[in-house]
Amino acid sequence: MGHRLLLGVFFIALFCSPVHAEIHYTFPVQPSGSASFSRGGHRYPGIDIFCKKGAVFVSPVSGTVEDAQKEDIWDRNVNGPENKGGRWVSVAGDDGYRYYGSHLERIADGIYIGKKVKPGDVLGYIGNSGNSKGSPIHLHFGISRVSRPYSWKVRKGEIEPYFFLQCIRSNKCDPKKTLDGYANKGQ
Repeated sequence: MGHRLLLGVFFIALFCSPVHAEIHYTFPVQPSGSASFSRGGHRYPGIDIFCKKGAVFVSPVSGTVEDAQKEDIWDRNVNGPENKGGRWVSVAGDDGYRYYGSHLERIADGIYIGKKVKPGDVLGYIGNSGNSKGSPIHLHFGISRVSRPYSWKVRKGEIEPYFFLQCIRSNKCDPKKTLDGYANKGQ
């Protein structure tokens, strides 16, 4: 009787427990070797990744396209902060974080809200939409917790991305642990 109970518990644990797949990450600008970034530059946790026009913004992790702005509706005369990013895409990552990239020249074909993406899937082509017109080509990259409802203030970044990007680029640490550490500090 005891062996059957033990076998039953083993069966339930083996086949009924949630599967925790390993999370893979990739640098959000490709080709990554031509991209540069440094800390600072904003009054909130967000970072500008400088690159050549036409470089691609890719999903850094598997997830779902949460939101996108395909038209550049920023107007310098109005200067509404919610539109400063111009064209942008945000992905709700399977790791529990939202990844946002803005100042896109255009959003990639086939990108729509609800689309499942994998690390490295092309989301858009980097340009200078929104308030980046006239400045060096860059992707504004922000990380925040996946939450509902959310606003542009959250979307633009609430978790410092610098160490996450360094971690991915160096391949010497766990990006998820890096994010969790900064998210738990409350910045």
